[in-house]
Amino acid sequence: MENEVIKEKVGGQMTLVEVNNPIRVSIQQFYGIEINDFAVTVAKTALWIAESQMLEETKNIVYGFNDDFLPLKTYVNITEGNALRIDWNDVIPAEKLSFIMGNPPFVGARWMASEQKEDVEKIFEGWKSIGNLDYVSCWYKKAADYMGNYNIRAALVSTNSITQGESVSILWKPLFESGVHIDFAYRTFIWDSEASIKAHVHCVIVGFSRAVNNRQKIIYSGENAIPANNINGYLLDAENIFIEKRMKPLCNVPEIALGGQAIDGGFLILTEEEKEEFLEKEPQASPFFRHYMMGKDFIDRKPRYCIWLVGADPGLLKKCPMILERVNKVREFRLSSTRANTKKAAENPTLFASILEHKNQYIAIPKVSSQNRRYIPMDYLDGEIIPGDKLFTMPNASFYEFGVLMSNVHMAWMRAVCGRLKSDYSYSNTIVYNNFPWPVVTEKNREQIEKSAQEILKARTLYPNSNLAALYDPLTMPAELRRAHTANDKAVMAAYGFSTKMTEADCVGELMKLYQKMQ
Repeated sequence: MENEVIKEKVGGQMTLVEVNNPIRVSIQQFYGIEINDFAVTVAKTALWIAESQMLEETKNIVYGFNDDFLPLKTYVNITEGNALRIDWNDVIPAEKLSFIMGNPPFVGARWMASEQKEDVEKIFEGWKSIGNLDYVSCWYKKAADYMGNYNIRAALVSTNSITQGESVSILWKPLFESGVHIDFAYRTFIWDSEASIKAHVHCVIVGFSRAVNNRQKIIYSGENAIPANNINGYLLDAENIFIEKRMKPLCNVPEIALGGQAIDGGFLILTEEEKEEFLEKEPQASPFFRHYMMGKDFIDRKPRYCIWLVGADPGLLKKCPMILERVNKVREFRLSSTRANTKKAAENPTLFASILEHKNQYIAIPKVSSQNRRYIPMDYLDGEIIPGDKLFTMPNASFYEFGVLMSNVHMAWMRAVCGRLKSDYSYSNTIVYNNFPWPVVTEKNREQIEKSAQEILKARTLYPNSNLAALYDPLTMPAELRRAHTANDKAVMAAYGFSTKMTEADCVGELMKLYQKMQ
């Protein structure tokens, strides 16, 4: 880059007799911290190679320039050590630094080694809910503390988890309150590994500082550079709003609940083949089997069953030795756990550890769904089906609730505030659903949404041999279902008073304003 500047400045070749040495950038102005000794050596060597290449290029621009690279006259400021346990001022005093750039380690909150967890606890001492933050969050806090009141600007490549779900309020709310602001951001993009086995990492780049910044804020999304008035923790051009856990819905709507958790070691859950084989040997156990669905079963419509012994007649149960054998294995499995709650559940080995059963039809919402789908597939299930803990359920729901939940408005909100499991959407009641600002509707609005919701269900019935995975695959989604969803989207947007021409980011921005008003 400096050589490009020299080219512009000299406008052609010149001799050193006419000017001073034009080089102003040296590798001695770069500082780094690396925990791996081999990587330190590689970094130092790479800097020397880069300097050598730069000098050779300069010779081709400035006639007569002859600053020999060898013998080495420069030193490289790469410090070996754990960046989270080193005082960065010992590497270079903050008052002498201008920029921080980094690509910190990508380690999820549930995958950290004990030493990494210690780093998190030390960096975020006194903060709440830090157990839900990924390791990369530490560098944001460390950089913000190091900046102080100096004119330092930072940019870090990170997993996109820090801009999603509850991580936003945990990390960014205290940082913003301390004076940090986001100057620019690259929204989620896939970073491919160069390894033979590809590892797709979903990343963001966040540029931030404490110092006053009068430059235009920019949000980069794909190939687009979008000017922004403010960039919040969700990387949206909106006010600094934080969606935090809420135990009850923000609006007057039905509550949703997570299905039951078996914690059974697999002894109460059977495939269709296993169930049939079981009943061939013990047909009297037939009344104890119920259809069972987790999220993937629901989307793929792959039948599974559970042994459901809520209210079971003990006399009949005694006549089912194979059932009792499985119940005993559940008890042994739970007793072997180190968790107190699981051990407690061993007192009732005939039952799921947590129980949810609906007597009537309910809406099922998968907890995890592919990011490739425009809509999270939701559907009505018969009360006979026992929901597992990868399904959220809404009992006694009308077509109106179904229509709003299946709309592009709700999906836009979900994509902005939900967490992620790898790259997949992780729906939640406490963050996504309970904080969702529902529209204030007229009777006409409600009727239109109820009608469009029924059209979605009707379009699905045209393809009885297709599961939700096929129906909502972007490549195979039937035209009739697309049209039904488009009509439903328009009906819901009309209820909010939204223009159908607004972008998804604009839609989320308006929803956040509504959320703020409803607080």
